[in-house]
Amino acid sequence: PAIGAADPFAGLLPWDLTSAEALEVPAAETEYGAALLDFAGVCAIRRAVPPSLAARGGAAASALAAEVRRGVRRRGGDPDCPQVGFRFHEACQRGPGRVDLRGYQLDEEPFAAVGEVGGRAWLPLVRRVLGGDARLLWSGLVVTEPGTAAQRFHADAPPVPRAVWEEHGLLGGLPRATLPAHCLTVFVPLVDLRRGLNGPTAFLPGSHHGATAAAMAAEADEAGSSAGAGAAAHLEADAGDAILFDYRLFHAGGANCSAVRRPIQYFVYARPWYSDEVNFPGPERSLWPAEVQ
Repeated sequence: PAIGAADPFAGLLPWDLTSAEALEVPAAETEYGAALLDFAGVCAIRRAVPPSLAARGGAAASALAAEVRRGVRRRGGDPDCPQVGFRFHEACQRGPGRVDLRGYQLDEEPFAAVGEVGGRAWLPLVRRVLGGDARLLWSGLVVTEPGTAAQRFHADAPPVPRAVWEEHGLLGGLPRATLPAHCLTVFVPLVDLRRGLNGPTAFLPGSHHGATAAAMAAEADEAGSSAGAGAAAHLEADAGDAILFDYRLFHAGGANCSAVRRPIQYFVYARPWYSDEVNFPGPERSLWPAEVQ
């Protein structure tokens, strides 16, 4: 797409944007990034976090994941059992081999620095899309163990009904097939992500659009993964890059075929009236009984 063109996406379908280069947003191009997020539902900002800081975060994330897995076993659970799974206040299982941590130690170094430094790169775009009063819902870590299979395509939460937007007076009475973004996730890989090795996340550009999202949600319980939005974008990235995507966009973590853990730090931003009651519904018991929730 031509930056600065009246319509930089003229003639393109969302699934034409499947390469990392096509989905990259140049520094400070918030208008372009907002248009790309609205059209494709995903974009990337390169080197949002210095590689050295990302590497420190990766080492700390791997150690933290090991601590959580030990804690799960002490509580009588099995972090690798797909039938049982686990859900605690600090961490839960997102399928076999995937640990999702929320809040626990993420306000400490080096994780806090990742958010502070990286936020300077992605917050202007986040606020351009969600508004200046956008707020951070939470930050977290998803750490994937070696040998973990790929996920099925899924969206992180259902779309917000049009009536909710109208209650807040945000649509202006204009008909729109696809509602604006209400929530964005920022992924920051703390290791390099390479296809065929440790499995970058695959995205289905355009799958947040109204009719497509509804069709894919209806198929979500069927076997296999839908590719109804066209070819997937397997976004290879370097440690410290930032990948922003619409909360409604269908995506799937890749298979980790490497011999080491794959840590990704993430940040969830939302419009001030939105709260996510799906991913961490709570209240949950603490992984460490002595901890005060």
